[in-house]
Amino acid sequence: MIQYLKYLILPIFLLLYIAGNGQTQNLSLQDAVNYALSNHPDIKNKVLGEKYAKAQVDETTAYGIPQVSGNIQFMNNVKKQVFAFPDFVTGKNKPISIGTDYSTTVSINATWLALDASYFLGLKASKAFVEITKHQTNQSKIDITANVIKSYYLVLITKENIELIKQNVKTLEEILFQTENYYKNGFAEKIDVDRLNLSLSNLKVQLENLTEQEKITEQLLKFNMGMPVETSVFLTDNLENIYSKSLIETEGKFDPKNRVEYKLLNAQLDLNKIDKKRYEMIYFPNLVFFSTYQQNKLSDEFEFNNWIPNSFWGFKIGIPIFSGLANRAQHSKRVITMEQTLNNIKMFENASTFEANQAKTKYLRSVKTIEIQKKNLDLANEILEIASKKLKEGVGSNLEITNAQQEVKTSQTNYLNAIYDLLNAEIELKKAYGNL
Repeated sequence: MIQYLKYLILPIFLLLYIAGNGQTQNLSLQDAVNYALSNHPDIKNKVLGEKYAKAQVDETTAYGIPQVSGNIQFMNNVKKQVFAFPDFVTGKNKPISIGTDYSTTVSINATWLALDASYFLGLKASKAFVEITKHQTNQSKIDITANVIKSYYLVLITKENIELIKQNVKTLEEILFQTENYYKNGFAEKIDVDRLNLSLSNLKVQLENLTEQEKITEQLLKFNMGMPVETSVFLTDNLENIYSKSLIETEGKFDPKNRVEYKLLNAQLDLNKIDKKRYEMIYFPNLVFFSTYQQNKLSDEFEFNNWIPNSFWGFKIGIPIFSGLANRAQHSKRVITMEQTLNNIKMFENASTFEANQAKTKYLRSVKTIEIQKKNLDLANEILEIASKKLKEGVGSNLEITNAQQEVKTSQTNYLNAIYDLLNAEIELKKAYGNL
């Protein structure tokens, strides 16, 4: 009995485990953005780049800290070095071996780079590079946030289109049912029924296409979030709530300094200045202190007694004098690089101002467009309602209904596209103004 229960319960637990892992994840717009900022591989790499840059600062700083090392050296002079000394008795040179059989040296060495212009500038450049990596991380976060929001909107728009077409299919099926009855009773022609069947068939094809497109847009959203595309998600925000919060203030003055690209270019300029200064200070002297303490043991016996101590300290001053004009050429290259960065900053100021003006114009145009499309949709619904009443009263025609239905469908699509364009224009405006 127990053995039977074991085989019965095991598959049940397995099914529960699979079902738990396959649960749908609820996802608001803010959840999607937060997930992307925490999990997107590109952002993770940018954050790792920051850590790498900070490690470089630590590495550069270490060169200015006193360096201490220890050495132990043991030598067995198997064959001693021989020198020739004059023999005053015979008048000839006599070979004599000099040294002990064993020699041991234990030493501790310390050095300190006390003064070096290139060291201090290198440390400053490392810190400037850390700032560059931070701006690069922020730029990646902004780009990914914009992509996630746009793809989230695209999924919502697609879902809304699907619901609208479903409603149109339902309405058209009702009209078709009435028209078929009219045709059977001799109050409508077969061409009216055929025309409605054709419209209904086209709508169902569009519905199938949009259903497939919905899957693709959801996968695009998950891809932009850095989420596995096979994860099941349910979007909790709806288009109406997002649209109701979408109107933003457009009277603010644009300042390119708010853009992360501007900050990145200025950080690059700071690095260029440091690099140029490095070659301006190349002829500055450097000062290194050094010290050594050691114990020596010289003996013909393999023993470690009677050590002889020895110690010294000193300093070394290095003075660059002439490098064959190479430093002058290097300095000239850095000046050119710095001027190029300055030109890039001016070009970005002009380009970003144009981009901001263009984004503002597009946003304001989208606001007006959506107002017009909303009026058009209301008017199309009124026309369809009147046409339906006329048909029920026997004074209308199926052609009139079909045309009115087509106008409603077109107006609904145009209205949804206007909402989508407005929401995208809002994102582009915020991004252009450096407020995303």
